[in-house]
Amino acid sequence: MKGNKKIITKFVVATTLFTTAGVVAPVVGSFSVYAATTNPVADNTSKRSITLWKYQVKDLSELGERGDGEKDDTVTKTPLAGIKFRIQRVTPIGDAALTNPLVQKEGTDYTIDSSFTAQTVTTGADGSIKAELGTGNAADGIYLVTELEDDRGVSPTVAKPADPFFVQVPQTDRDDLGSLIYDVQVQPKNIMESLLEPDKTVEEGKGFSNKAGNHFTWEANASLPSGLYQVASQDMVITPVYDKDGNQIADKPVSAGEEIYADYYTIRDTLNEAIMLDGLTVNVKTETGNWTALTLGTDYTVTLNGASKTAHPITDSSTNEKAVVVNLTTAGMKKVATGNNTKIQVVFETHTDKDFNGTILNHMDVDYLSPGLEPVEVPSPPEEDPEYYTGGFDIKKTAEDEAKLLAGAEFHLAISEDDAKANKFLASDGKTYTLNNDGTTTPALPAGTTLLKATSDAQGLTEFNGLELNWFTDTDGDGQQDIGTEPTFTEDQIKRDYWVVETKAPDGYELLKAPQKVTVNLASENDSTIEATIVNETKTDLPFTGGVGTTLLIVIAIGAITIGTAAVVIDKKRQAN
Repeated sequence: MKGNKKIITKFVVATTLFTTAGVVAPVVGSFSVYAATTNPVADNTSKRSITLWKYQVKDLSELGERGDGEKDDTVTKTPLAGIKFRIQRVTPIGDAALTNPLVQKEGTDYTIDSSFTAQTVTTGADGSIKAELGTGNAADGIYLVTELEDDRGVSPTVAKPADPFFVQVPQTDRDDLGSLIYDVQVQPKNIMESLLEPDKTVEEGKGFSNKAGNHFTWEANASLPSGLYQVASQDMVITPVYDKDGNQIADKPVSAGEEIYADYYTIRDTLNEAIMLDGLTVNVKTETGNWTALTLGTDYTVTLNGASKTAHPITDSSTNEKAVVVNLTTAGMKKVATGNNTKIQVVFETHTDKDFNGTILNHMDVDYLSPGLEPVEVPSPPEEDPEYYTGGFDIKKTAEDEAKLLAGAEFHLAISEDDAKANKFLASDGKTYTLNNDGTTTPALPAGTTLLKATSDAQGLTEFNGLELNWFTDTDGDGQQDIGTEPTFTEDQIKRDYWVVETKAPDGYELLKAPQKVTVNLASENDSTIEATIVNETKTDLPFTGGVGTTLLIVIAIGAITIGTAAVVIDKKRQAN
């Protein structure tokens, strides 16, 4: 079975909030933590330390309020173990106020204090780690804390480490300005990777086959990232910010309570030229809920080959590729986010020409960009893209002398030998019907449906096309592939047996007396092999029976009637005279 590979897009919001007033993130209204004139005198006996608590959040709305250097026990976010931080002590150059390492630069505003040995610490199972800095005044100062790349090797990862930040040790207690905090508590929060998980299916499986010309659906499935819509929990600056081409542009200041939308969330799908598009819908659902439809024009927009489509049905019966682009609107982003929807599905209603033979593969992409995120284009895994299968085969009709090709022979098709013997034949809707002696069927054919029939031409050739093939082992017999337990066959195994029944022989020849089995596969219609050569025997000339022929009796009867009629007329004339 082809594996279900997860495709990940990194959500790199850099506006991580730290719950300490002694930590300055790139936030509007940030302040200096250096040289606070109201601090009390620090003692020379207490241990100095920074305790880091690492959490994950889904988006900017969960960053919370700024802390005060003491642990906030109301934080209930999921802790992150195994996250590494580097801690260095720094010395300001001149009167530089060290507030934000993204603004103040090493060598210009500060230097690394070589008298302090840099530490690398790792968060434990509860997401915390305490960095011991030393005892007494010798350990006092400003520390630069840098989160390192996530090397845990698990998913989801911290897509981008939190921006570096400064911590003053000891720090003034924000509630009691007459005391100091010697173990400064820092609770950084990060938005994690967003798993978009694009997954293309056909009839909700990885393969499908039916009688060509009949309806079937393709589904473009993906996860909805939490960054589609969020509300800023505080004044902040989102950095870095990118345009659709990946160029870094100006940072994005936002105010507390401001709504923040993704730049775009797009699903792209180019339908093969053999696919006819009959309609399109977009659905979303929660993790455990049912699919609900979004509204075209309000929640999402659609373009087809670059042209905007504003009303249902969205169709295209051309023989060209059909480039479909579905975009969520800001209203749609807000709806799916506030509705806690986690999955989205674009359903393409399609069919092929009734005589299509072969394989159609379909692929999708998800494009996504949100403030703080580099633009990403995430494809469905090529090895998991679904396929549609049909096949056909050729018939050659000859006399016993195979050089003599016969035209006018008619054939029907059955899906089993028993059906063939019972005159139960396949129709254009993919179902079977019994052909009665009077030409009717049981049950009656629906409007627009006909029995499949092939008639040999002057070269004795004819064919059946667009036939359903067996492409997976239907273990439970429900006709639907259970992905993971019912694997798709390899290409050489995709095939099906059919039985050819001759229902009308050319004039002067005998009907084929028994159904003929044909194995149809993906290549049988297009190769140079004739899958079914059907030979008719010439009708024999039976001897004269020796009895009075029907024609002679008819002639005698007509003569007798004529003579009788004439006699009556003569007799009437005599009586009249």
